[in-house]
Amino acid sequence: MFLWTHPGQFEAKGVFSARLELPQLRSAESLTQGVVVLQQNQALHLLTPSSISSETTVRGPAFSDQSVFADGTPTLHRLDNEWVGPSIACQDAQLASTCPYLERSLLFYTGRFTQLSLSMDHIPLPAGCSFPQIQVPYLDNTPLDNGSWYTYPQRHGWQIERTKKKVHFWRNGEKCPVSEIAAFVQSWLYFALLREVTGETATGEQMSREGTEGRRFISTAGLETLLGAWTVHFSRSHDIPETKERLDSLCKLLIEHRSMCWSIYIYRGEVMDILIMLAIGVLAERLMAAVFDLYAHLGLEKPTVSPWAWRMENIHDGGQLILSILRARGWCPYDVRTLDFETKQLSILYYYSNLKAPRSSKDHSECSGERCLAMSTNPSTYRLSHLREGCSCPLLFADQKEVAQILEQGSIPLISIVPDLEHKTLRISVKDLAQGHRFVAISHVWAEGSGNVKDNALHSCLLQNISELVRRLPWERGSSDFAFWIDTLCVPVRPPELQTLALNKMRIPYERADHVLVLDSHLRSLESSTLSPTELFAQVSCSSWMRRLWTLQEGRLAKKVWFQFADTAIDVHSIHDGIYPNLDYSRVPSKIEDWMNKELYVLLRIVWNNYQTTIRHAYLALRSRSVSVPTDEALCLFNFMDKDLTQVTTVSPVQRMVVFWRSFERVSRSFVFSQASSKMSQKGLHWAPSSLLGFQSRWMGVPHEPYAIPTNIGLQVALPGFVFHQGIVKRMNEFGYKEGSSAFPDEDGAWYGMTIDKPWRQESGFSGTSHQLAVVLAHELRSAKPGSLSLGWERKSSSFPSPDYSDGVLVSVVRTEGEITYVTAHNHVKVQILGEGFRNYLSFASSLAKEVNTPHSTLSSESHVASKQRYKAAAERLLEDKANRDFLTGFARDREEQEDYEHLLDDMMDQAVLIARIGECVMAQKVPESRQWCID
Repeated sequence: MFLWTHPGQFEAKGVFSARLELPQLRSAESLTQGVVVLQQNQALHLLTPSSISSETTVRGPAFSDQSVFADGTPTLHRLDNEWVGPSIACQDAQLASTCPYLERSLLFYTGRFTQLSLSMDHIPLPAGCSFPQIQVPYLDNTPLDNGSWYTYPQRHGWQIERTKKKVHFWRNGEKCPVSEIAAFVQSWLYFALLREVTGETATGEQMSREGTEGRRFISTAGLETLLGAWTVHFSRSHDIPETKERLDSLCKLLIEHRSMCWSIYIYRGEVMDILIMLAIGVLAERLMAAVFDLYAHLGLEKPTVSPWAWRMENIHDGGQLILSILRARGWCPYDVRTLDFETKQLSILYYYSNLKAPRSSKDHSECSGERCLAMSTNPSTYRLSHLREGCSCPLLFADQKEVAQILEQGSIPLISIVPDLEHKTLRISVKDLAQGHRFVAISHVWAEGSGNVKDNALHSCLLQNISELVRRLPWERGSSDFAFWIDTLCVPVRPPELQTLALNKMRIPYERADHVLVLDSHLRSLESSTLSPTELFAQVSCSSWMRRLWTLQEGRLAKKVWFQFADTAIDVHSIHDGIYPNLDYSRVPSKIEDWMNKELYVLLRIVWNNYQTTIRHAYLALRSRSVSVPTDEALCLFNFMDKDLTQVTTVSPVQRMVVFWRSFERVSRSFVFSQASSKMSQKGLHWAPSSLLGFQSRWMGVPHEPYAIPTNIGLQVALPGFVFHQGIVKRMNEFGYKEGSSAFPDEDGAWYGMTIDKPWRQESGFSGTSHQLAVVLAHELRSAKPGSLSLGWERKSSSFPSPDYSDGVLVSVVRTEGEITYVTAHNHVKVQILGEGFRNYLSFASSLAKEVNTPHSTLSSESHVASKQRYKAAAERLLEDKANRDFLTGFARDREEQEDYEHLLDDMMDQAVLIARIGECVMAQKVPESRQWCID
């Protein structure tokens, strides 16, 4: 079979012409970044060098790393009756690393798909969206009954077993093909869930539609109508207590459902169809939104649960497929990472994927998930922009003497653009805020060329346009003084002391301005009149302005923020208030557009609302933003948190973050467990992140939790933990035990598992030279809890319930003075209290060690292999007992290890040697939550 590129279709973008003879491709394993071929003027196909036959001829330049789809559409193609794909030209080097879930999903039903298209008909789309939508195959026509969702698997002969590494599905005791499992999962987690929540049995015929080749696909076109009928009936109930009980039970159901789906994502992701799971997630989050609407409509208090969101950090959910589509459609990797981190709803993430990529004209080939290099500024290459390409108008300079005089008098300089009659051009007039001028503060993105690193000047065309936009804003009748403030002209480039004086007053223009006008090139390319509120919120949230650090304070301090679009300036806050004036939830459930608008607005609200100025809120605001000059971060933090900016403008730039952290009398104690990629190097501040920028996790803490006290020698905090025997370090060094997983008992006989993770800070990992080790825990550990999957449909009752675990830090004790133990931190750890199964297993090994009672001097002088033989006879006697052997067999099965006699015997001997070598030093002393630590 031969494929041809469409003549001239992509010549300007550097895609080669090629005549390719293709072999049959039966696996996606080898598909990586390769060549793009246009088939029949519409279908793009991705090939690798290894998949091209020796007869292949290629002409033209090499394929560029830009995503050059005709319309950005991922599709599948049939070659000699085989289906291959996906056809995505990813920004990253290898498709296998960027779209692994997409690969599995598409090849799961080999020979079934005609295109990657997703049918979520209830989700609104951006205006003029031309991207094909995803289609989810309808796999099962099993009739639904009236039984409970919890017992649905039992009634249909299914058993579910979760082991340490996987979720296993069985039917009538037999293993099933993946295709049958996928059909069951769709029937249970999609259709049975919908029936359980609404009480209506939506059949596959009602919730699907005919596709190509006789295949049926899921359709949610009738979902909103179904939810509307259900909620209207539900909201008319006069038995409020019964209604509250029913809503609470639905919340519990949806949380259990989400836990089951997450388990499938984590433990069975390598075979489960991600399209099916994506559709399930979209349905579940819509059902939860409807349930929450009912709570609000009826004035009922929601159950005490964490804020409900389908997507969660580090869970490879169905959103991974959408993120792959975003990359394929030309989105910057940094924007994709931001959306992944910030967007907790699959429906909204899907909506983003149907927007045209912002800043697509920029070269993002060098960008990463950590930074957009295309929007960074480099003083040596910085170019001032004109209003239009080809313009050659002159620069207009602000009179720096006037600017300096106003600043030195303690006021703020303002700008207006006036005619220069003598030279028949325009000039800048400098005004003094102290004289009572009304004005607009301009908030712009320096990377777009409206800054100037050398002079206080901008091109005439740009300033004239800004002046005109300022005039168009709503002013009081009779206003004629249209002044504005812009940092490019009003913050002197030199001398340094004058620049510092202006920086110390940076809050004032944004606080006192009548309006703050946002100028962003992406937004200015869009006609606001064509955008729905949903799209307007979405476009603002992914604008360049939302990605820059300096603009954060400018939006937050303003009385009113206007975003300039191509046709007019928009006050997004007023649009939101206009949609929801005294929202009373009279329509139940709220329209999906309204629900999405509320969720999107949350992403924007922190920009201009006066949130609490805590470190936590600063992190939430900063994490998706970047700055070209790293030392500017402390300046923005001081402004954001209402601190005296002179504290940092009077020290060297490299000391600014030190001053920032030293300014706090108390901080969240979760900084002890900070996993920031870089921490401060100064003594006493090793706990503090060196930056709040970027997507760090699990460090900002809960707002009202107990606090820690920063001191000059460390972070003082009360936390529980363990102190180990002083001899354990010597034993660990003696036998070469340094890191990995270990187990230890406390004085009450409870056993704990500990996994040593990455260093607590740079170069702080455990070196084996400490005299006494301890572990500081985030919270006290309780007895093992029943597994979250214990819903009555397991294949068997598990002896290994889900353990309680805690984050922790491995530390070495320096000294103890009074009630405070001073320690040096080494590594992050995870500690869990072991359940009955693990306790029994370790008790068996401990009994072997005690029974043989080999002297320590003997163990230290021989190899591990030789030592094992000393325990063989005792281990064989242990396994002669059928109850013991059955227990150990089940234990091995739960850990997905081999279950035969020889492996059980070998494993028991291994563990006995490990316990015997550590001996009495394995014991740890539990310390209460009141223990005071000073950690550095």
